[in-house]
Amino acid sequence: METIRQTKQALRERFRAFRAHLSEAEYRERSRAIVARMLTVPELARAETIHVYRPMTKRREVDVRPLIARLAAENKQIVLPVVVTFGRAEAGAPRLRHVRYTDETAFRVNRWGIHEPAGAETVPPEALDLVIVPALGAGRNGYRIGQGLGYYDEFLAGLSVPTLCPVYAECLVEAVPAEPHDVPVSIIVTEREIVRPAPAVTSPSEEP
Repeated sequence: METIRQTKQALRERFRAFRAHLSEAEYRERSRAIVARMLTVPELARAETIHVYRPMTKRREVDVRPLIARLAAENKQIVLPVVVTFGRAEAGAPRLRHVRYTDETAFRVNRWGIHEPAGAETVPPEALDLVIVPALGAGRNGYRIGQGLGYYDEFLAGLSVPTLCPVYAECLVEAVPAEPHDVPVSIIVTEREIVRPAPAVTSPSEEP
């Protein structure tokens, strides 16, 4: 298990370093290309209530703000995350809540520099049709490298809707090693391609 964590941390540092060297122009162009490809995904076109992250642009997180604007213009229901607990929570207690977004929604910045909607209208996870998941990078096996805090894995563990993860092409590797709590995404989108990982298969030795 320690080897897996070391590998994931090495990937995390590699992907952060790649982001740090993106110029402003390259960042905008790559984000535009990823968003354009995301808009061709049928599951996204069919979805009516969509959970999406607000990008941390200073950290060169794929900028999906144009996607949010496009979906809102199509009268899709947009839902953004709000951090409830910074750090570990009691067992079973969600660390994220999910707030409805409109063009008039005001934002506040939390202690991590994330812009969160200030509204109070929450949306239950079971009402979502699709989740757009942030990541530093991902593997073609469907597992992603996040910030290492497990917020999205906890959130996704109870869902059975399509999950779409935008990453830069250079941050897509053949495989990301998984720990028991990791939840794979169903679609990965880069500037160059759409990847649909095969569903994970439990081997006989892994069965309870």
